[in-house]
Amino acid sequence: MGSQGAIKTLTPEEVKALGLAMVLANTYHLYLRPGIGVIEKLGGLHKFMGWDQAILTDSGGYQIFSLARLRQVSDDGVTFRSHIDGSQHHITPELIIQFQE
Repeated sequence: MGSQGAIKTLTPEEVKALGLAMVLANTYHLYLRPGIGVIEKLGGLHKFMGWDQAILTDSGGYQIFSLARLRQVSDDGVTFRSHIDGSQHHITPELIIQFQE
């Protein structure tokens, strides 16, 4: 799992040598750090991670519920405070889809 765009302790080559053809990345974590803009500037998630196989991104929905004390859900999305720096963010389902594309 490469939740924040990196598989801890293993290089992409080592992961491939294990026979893995897909990694998982978490949209919530990537959104907060390093940020969608950084990933875009570096040429996308594959280039950012140095991974040329499939990447499955989840929506980050688990974090929205597990960090309930930091969020407020409305009809159009969720407003939450970053668990990293306390900054406030509002995301909608449409934004999450856009981030994953």
